[in-house]
Amino acid sequence: MRTNPIIYASITLTVLFTVAGQLLVKYGMTQVGSSSMQASRLTKHLWVTLTNPCVFLGFACAFIAAMTWTVAIARAQLSFAYPFVGLGIVLTLVFSSLLFGDKVSFQRWMGVALVCLGLIVVARSK
Repeated sequence: MRTNPIIYASITLTVLFTVAGQLLVKYGMTQVGSSSMQASRLTKHLWVTLTNPCVFLGFACAFIAAMTWTVAIARAQLSFAYPFVGLGIVLTLVFSSLLFGDKVSFQRWMGVALVCLGLIVVARSK
């Protein structure tokens, strides 16, 4: 199966919407806060969570990512497309550090470097 611009665009959009969705849900949950998991408060907390604009947009991004992913895997071999999902992990880690001040250890950065190296190998393989 030959790769074409639609495949790359679909994979790119999948990764971008996945990362955006993760970041939006995280930001929305910083606004909502955590719940004590008491049954009497759980329903209200769930409603507040699902109606938070950032959480809602994050879920919408996840849905769009799922749709663009279906386009990607309909046109590309899964063994080619799926490793690029790792790029979402890399970008989420980078942006969570920048936007939320998450502390990222040296070992995690090394893992990110390995994922990036693997993506380069996959992208160049035929």
